[in-house]
Amino acid sequence: MITKILFTAFIILAALIFVRYKSGQSRNQQLEQQRSRQAQQDESRKTAMFVAVAFVSLTLAVSAGLYYSHWKEAHRIFTVQIINSHTGSEQSYHVYQGDINGRRFRTIDGRLINLSDSERMEVQERAIDSNEYRSE
Repeated sequence: MITKILFTAFIILAALIFVRYKSGQSRNQQLEQQRSRQAQQDESRKTAMFVAVAFVSLTLAVSAGLYYSHWKEAHRIFTVQIINSHTGSEQSYHVYQGDINGRRFRTIDGRLINLSDSERMEVQERAIDSNEYRSE
């Protein structure tokens, strides 16, 4: 009878040891899987961060290029000739392209010119030196 009890106790003990051993292995496998998942997530995050930084950098570079292009276009220098149709007198001014607004413009030296209905305006692009920007 004691052998049956000892044999039963031995079986229970062996089963407990087996379960602990298996759960220890599955815990190790779970930890390994978690580590590999984390490594994959870290790699995914690095890739996503690289793509995001590259996109933002590209957007900033394109924006800076467009701003420069717009600024350069607005700062082209033109010669504006005002011709009075009644008297025939002519006056010339140097203006930036961005400062011409219909029959009104601002000269390079800061004067605001408004044209009357009897005056005609001729606009010509002109390459001038930076020292020669004053109105004639």
